Order: sequence, then C-alpha cells, then structure tokens
Amino acid sequence: AVVSTQSTGIDKPTNLGGLSRTAEIFGVRQLIVHSLEVLQNKEFRSLSLTSEKWLEVGEVSRDLASVTAYLRHAKEEQGYTVVGVEQATNSIPLQEYQFPERSILVLGREKDGVPAPVLHLLDVCLEIPQTGIIRSLNVHVTGSIAIWEYTRQHLPTATGGA
Repeated sequence: AVVSTQSTGIDKPTNLGGLSRTAEIFGVRQLIVHSLEVLQNKEFRSLSLTSEKWLEVGEVSRDLASVTAYLRHAKEEQGYTVVGVEQATNSIPLQEYQFPERSILVLGREKDGVPAPVLHLLDVCLEIPQTGIIRSLNVHVTGSIAIWEYTRQHLPTATGGA
C-alpha cells in the first residue's frame, strides 16, 4: 500500500494523480489519500488517466492522530512493515534495502518531509541517492522510484530455458 495523506505531505492533485497512475501500473494494492474527493479533481484526473478506476483507493483523514493510528494498526494487526522515504541521519540507501512483501510506503510533505510522529513509526527510512546540487525530488517522482524498486524486487522470476 502507498500512504499519502495531507499530514504526511501529499495534497497536490497532480502529485496524487501521478502516484495513482504509477501505483496502478506497478500493481500497488492500495493508495491512501486524505480525501476521496481528490479523485474528482480535474488536475488529478489529467495525470491519473483513469488509474483510480483500477486501483483500490482508501481515505485516511489529514490529522496526525488518524495517520498514526492507521500505521499502528497496519503494523500491529496486519503485519506490515512501514517504510518511509526521507533524507534522515538513519536513512538506508534505497538500492541496499530488501522490501518485505507486506510493505507500506510513507511519503512526506515536499520541503517539510515526514512529520516526526510518523517518523517514529517507521520500521525503516530509505533515501534515494542523489548527486546533484538540488538534492530534492518531487514527491511523485520519489514515490514512483520507490514503487518501482519494490516491484523490481518482487517480480516473478522466469522459469525454463531459453
């Protein structure tokens, strides 16, 4: 599942639409947004290309209490590993991490990142290595790279000879 709510950061319909499209393409089980109303937004729809019709989209309120309760439940009751993407002192380079099958990806607010109460719930914090001067990717791009890495690691292996 991909967690993306206002309190963890993503409120721009274009970013959510792009994440919806990426999530559907790579088989993400569920995209969490702060309000299902965003699915009707023109900017969301221009990037989602109807992906929301083929992807389960759930809603978790914007407030931190709701987000943290959702993540705690997913960890404790459903056995998910909560994986954040954030430039932090304890971050692991994305390419060095093996995603568990049951992972929730938490993406933070652009400029502010993942809020501290949510950071404390992460089982692991990943960072996408960067070499440029800017050192900041758009949240949709960050989410897409992390989703692809999860997908790459969990692709079925081909059997049989060539």
